[in-house]
Amino acid sequence: MKWTKSELLQARDCTIEFDESIAFEEEAIARIHHLRKLQNVTVSGNIHYDSTSDLAIANLDIDGCMVLPCSITLEDVEYPFHVNSTEVYAFHKVSEEDEMHEAKGDIVELYPVLFQLIMMEIPYKVVKEGLTDYPKGKGWEVVREEDLIASKEKAIDPRLAKLRDFKIEK
Repeated sequence: MKWTKSELLQARDCTIEFDESIAFEEEAIARIHHLRKLQNVTVSGNIHYDSTSDLAIANLDIDGCMVLPCSITLEDVEYPFHVNSTEVYAFHKVSEEDEMHEAKGDIVELYPVLFQLIMMEIPYKVVKEGLTDYPKGKGWEVVREEDLIASKEKAIDPRLAKLRDFKIEK
């Protein structure tokens, strides 16, 4: 998904519409340890060149599905995502304070920005829907937070357990 400045100028009203399915390199996905796969990623929208400001404005609508490990069982969980964004590309030198991307030469390339936008959608943790059997092993087990709180409320501090047997005589 690259366009040159001359392609944008030649387009009708200096606007190019697009609707494409995209795939990212396996190496790029492999660097993100909590992302296993990206599938069915589609990008639609348009890119418009504004000759007065020498900027290209891309309106993006990104849909897809990412496969992430379950935070409890590490099984694959499909997590659908949707991103709307407006990205601005400058055909001149920009400072770091400007919230725009600098076009490389006269070429606007969307792939790096698309990948960044998708990476920002990765949730901190995801749990497989309908999970009832939590993993356990010798001397450990995963419990739900509600069960932990309930067991703590029922439990008696072992330092005070002997007081339960104490009877007050008249």
